[in-house]
Amino acid sequence: MRYWDFRESGKPQYDYYAYTDGSYLVPKNFGAAACIVLDGDGDKLLYQWSEASRYSTSNRQELAAIIHALLHVPAGSSVLVRSDCESGIALLTGQVRSKKDGDLVDLYRQVKKERELSVTLEWVRSHSGDRWNDYVDYLCIEALDLFESKGTRVREGVDSEALFAYICKQ
Repeated sequence: MRYWDFRESGKPQYDYYAYTDGSYLVPKNFGAAACIVLDGDGDKLLYQWSEASRYSTSNRQELAAIIHALLHVPAGSSVLVRSDCESGIALLTGQVRSKKDGDLVDLYRQVKKERELSVTLEWVRSHSGDRWNDYVDYLCIEALDLFESKGTRVREGVDSEALFAYICKQ
């Protein structure tokens, strides 16, 4: 198995790399979000987070993970966010609009502006052998399993104000 390596791809260097994932189990009515932040070399894991929640959608879970990642890189940084959610990236880049997730799009823009972040969003195919994308997928599955078996690590929905308040407490 060969992992994606930005150093071989000719892509520009970034201060940080982030991978995000979101999932949702319709029959059980809960999902999970996860993110990791890597150093500028893309080798060292600096931060990871995952959490399950009820009454949401996979798209909202993914958007929450992206926002969470941006709140865990230093202000003024450049960051490449890699996500397997094409619709989430399209929403955040303005290629499509949705009233349903507008609150999280507004929060994304607010975080990006206030923290003076240079953000590049990049789509990565899910379950394609990308080491870090597979890892955040695993973190989502782990959060779902913990919630289902023990009822832990859960918040109600992915409310943008609650997400921001939760992150600020960290």
